[in-house]
Amino acid sequence: MYQVTINRERLHNHLSYDWWKYVAAILVTIIMWSLITAMTRPQTPPEKKVDIFLVGDYALDENLQLVSQRMLNDFPELLEINIMNIPMGEGIDPQLDIASRQKLMVMIGSQSGDLFVFDKEEYRLYAEQGAFVPLDDVVDEKIQQYISMEELEDCKVAADPEYSEDTQPRIYGVPLKGVTLFKDTGYNTDDKVISLMVYSRNKEKAADVLKWILTEGR
Repeated sequence: MYQVTINRERLHNHLSYDWWKYVAAILVTIIMWSLITAMTRPQTPPEKKVDIFLVGDYALDENLQLVSQRMLNDFPELLEINIMNIPMGEGIDPQLDIASRQKLMVMIGSQSGDLFVFDKEEYRLYAEQGAFVPLDDVVDEKIQQYISMEELEDCKVAADPEYSEDTQPRIYGVPLKGVTLFKDTGYNTDDKVISLMVYSRNKEKAADVLKWILTEGR
C-alpha cells in the first residue's frame, strides 16, 4: 500500500503553497460562530434598532460607540443604533481584507444591516444589483443645502434588469462629503456614499437616521 511520509520539508512546502486555505477556513469558522452567537442571544426588535456598516477605512470601535450614543440621544424611540466597521480595500492588511470581504458577503447574504457606507465604486456595483432603496424622495431641501444637485446626479445609477424591474436611473446613495460625525473614529467620509438596504426591516426609521447623519452629522 502506498504511504505518504510526512517530514518537515514536505510540511513546509505544503504550508508555503496552501497557507491561505487554512486562513480562509479559520476566518469562515470565526464568522459563522459570530453569526450563531448573534442569533442565539436575545434580539432587539427590528423596529427598535438601526444597524449601520461602515465599509472601507479602519475605524476605532470605542469611538464608534460614542457616536452611537450621541445619535441615540436624538432618537429616544430606538433602543439601539449599532455602528460596525468592515475595514477593506487599499491600505488594509491583505489577510484582514480577505476576512472583511467574506464578512461583508455574509452580512449582506444574511440580510443584516439597514444602512451601508461604501466607496463610490462598491456603491455603484451594489446599486446595479438592486441592493438599495431609491432615495429620490428622501433627499429633501434640508439635505440639498449641503449636497449639490450635480453631486446627487452623479450618484444616480440604473439597476441591472436582471436584478430589478426598475431600471430608471435613481439616487440610491448620498455622498457623505463634509460629514464630520466619524472624524474621531478614523473613518474618512470624503469619498463615501451612504445607502439604505432594500431588505431593511426598519426602512422608515433608517431613512430618518440617514437624514440625521447627512444634516446633523456635520
